[in-house]
Amino acid sequence: MNKPAKMKEPMPILAVCGKGGVGKTVFSALLSRVLMESGVVPLLLIDADPVGGLTAAIGQHAAHTLAGVRDQFIQTARSGVKAEIAQAAGQLDYFVLQALVEQNDYSLLAMGHNQEKGCFCPANDLLRSVINSLVSAFSGVVIDAEAGIEQINRDVTRRVTQVVVVVDASQRSLETLRMISEMIGASRIAVAANRVSADVKLQLPEGLRLLGRIPENEGLRQFDREGRSLWQLPPGNAALEAVRNIARSLEWTPKKPAAKDPAPKGICGHAPVDAHGHDHARDHACGGHGHKHEH
Repeated sequence: MNKPAKMKEPMPILAVCGKGGVGKTVFSALLSRVLMESGVVPLLLIDADPVGGLTAAIGQHAAHTLAGVRDQFIQTARSGVKAEIAQAAGQLDYFVLQALVEQNDYSLLAMGHNQEKGCFCPANDLLRSVINSLVSAFSGVVIDAEAGIEQINRDVTRRVTQVVVVVDASQRSLETLRMISEMIGASRIAVAANRVSADVKLQLPEGLRLLGRIPENEGLRQFDREGRSLWQLPPGNAALEAVRNIARSLEWTPKKPAAKDPAPKGICGHAPVDAHGHDHARDHACGGHGHKHEH
């Protein structure tokens, strides 16, 4: 059996995928916790699921989202006023940075839910550009992807170095795993089994590695019922420790983020400016950690 490539790249970017309902958001939340505890800081968390599950699972709130940025652009484009459209394009990077929630050891960027219809500046294309622009400022990236295969179809995971597909014992979750494997290749995929006991045999596609199993856990279910942050689970919780073992098997060595670029290129390839022509790339440190704090 061929094992997937180990995560030795200078910038580890991990996407957590899977069928809806298998527990990928819980896995993303616990994985990000144990990675930070092991020294992978600062960590960029991307809540790429429109329902915002990861944001809630870690007890955060995103006042601004990428979808909101996209909606602003659609509304401006519909106005038909060329000056306003040009000004909005110049502010794209600044608005995206405003959506970044930054804390001491991590930053969070939420996809959010589109309110406007249409294909102008699709949110997934914007997400792909954001990933390309921001990752160098962090030691690693964890993406809680949208359920299913849509974001893989749209090549949002282009720069991802490893995909962890979360499955349960259902055939539909294994079918989703098979489709993802066929789309991006087995070498980039590993598998985490959630709520699957050791006596259940999983029929994985050829070439895929099972990282580990996460047991049913009443403490985890209670936190979920009460809406408490999963980062507050006590040390020694069985589900948390199972994810910790999975994280070790990923061999994700902490990386130093790139040094700040004094004049970084933005998401559209230019330095972000505001309506007054002021350069926010320096003030908000697009290549570093000077973004707006939201608590």
